[in-house]
Amino acid sequence: MGPDHPEAGELRRAPARRRLLLWAPVAAMMAVQVWLSSRSPLPSLPLLPSFPGNDKLVHASWFFLLGLLVWRAAREAEGWPRRRTTLVLILGALLWGISDEAHQAFVPGRDVEAADVAADVAGATLTALVADPLLRRLRLVSVPPPA
Repeated sequence: MGPDHPEAGELRRAPARRRLLLWAPVAAMMAVQVWLSSRSPLPSLPLLPSFPGNDKLVHASWFFLLGLLVWRAAREAEGWPRRRTTLVLILGALLWGISDEAHQAFVPGRDVEAADVAADVAGATLTALVADPLLRRLRLVSVPPPA
């Protein structure tokens, strides 16, 4: 094996600049989430009709989109295999969701709900199920990542 050939099990990481470009939107979306979590009351979403539990749909959708960004960065920038990416994505969503709810406990007018964390994990789980084919179809990945 030559110096450019990865050893068995070694990850193929992208160059530093590419990695930064792939992880920056993840960091930005997480920063926006922290900012939104500190608002009381939350800004309204005029396009979303009001119905019981619509906030759970918002949580799941947010974590689905955040999950797509994480999935793309983990697979393209870090070269992680699908199993590792799935595990980190779902566990990360659980921990990030819990920390978000804990943060909201200190914001007047905000409630802490375990169902919000469940919706967060559901959104991330949906990402894990559809990310590879969806990102390929949208042409947001460069090459097929390792399985």
